Amino acid sequence: MKNYFLYLLLASLLFFSCKKDDALNLPSTLQSVIEDQPNLTPFNELVACAAGGQEGFLDEESFPLSVFYYPELNANDFKYYETENSDDDPNDLSLFLEKDASHEPLFNGFLRRFFLPKPEQDVWACVSFTANDTLWYCKPIRLKYFEKPTQYAPELCQVDLSNSVEPIFNWQDGTADDNFIYFQVISDENNNALSGTYTNDLFFQYYNLDNVVFNVTRPGQVKPLQIDSTYHFTLMGVSNDNWVNLIMDKSFEVQ
Repeated sequence: MKNYFLYLLLASLLFFSCKKDDALNLPSTLQSVIEDQPNLTPFNELVACAAGGQEGFLDEESFPLSVFYYPELNANDFKYYETENSDDDPNDLSLFLEKDASHEPLFNGFLRRFFLPKPEQDVWACVSFTANDTLWYCKPIRLKYFEKPTQYAPELCQVDLSNSVEPIFNWQDGTADDNFIYFQVISDENNNALSGTYTNDLFFQYYNLDNVVFNVTRPGQVKPLQIDSTYHFTLMGVSNDNWVNLIMDKSFEVQ
């Protein structure tokens, strides 16, 4: 009888130990990350979007899906989250599970991206980072890799160099009809971002802010374009649920 009770005790200890280990191994959720850091102020204004399925722009075979985001200065502790199912409630932060994902800077750190393998289904995603005593996280991103692959269409963009140091960029919508906003980056030969702007219009002039609805250009004086220099224009057409429908890029020379 004594051995029987000893067996029950050991079995109980083993059971609760395994349950504890299982709990420790559960992935963090965005909600738990927020709750576990009460010293950080949560702020859901991180700018982020996702693209995937396009050919010709960041279309690595092993990582066909990219989540782009705009980091604050001194940002760190970058995290990526996904829901498990396509019909999960995007407003429930406890459904966003932290996933292992590699990330890298773009435009020498002006943007960053998580690069991801082909998903099993279209779900919701989020990213977060910490900066200046704040936990930044983005509004939910609807991954539409299967539903609506991103279109890469540089042929839909025209550059008007009539005033070469203040060029005008015009573009057309591609196959998608739900672009909500357009993000433009002008970069130099060294891949440094000179400006980052958003418009609702199908045009932008460097560096005219008359039709800019959101400006993420780094603080400081904007550098004028230089004669006899080559620059690069990158554009993303983004839907209301933060999926990139359209990508285009153009190189141009100021003369």
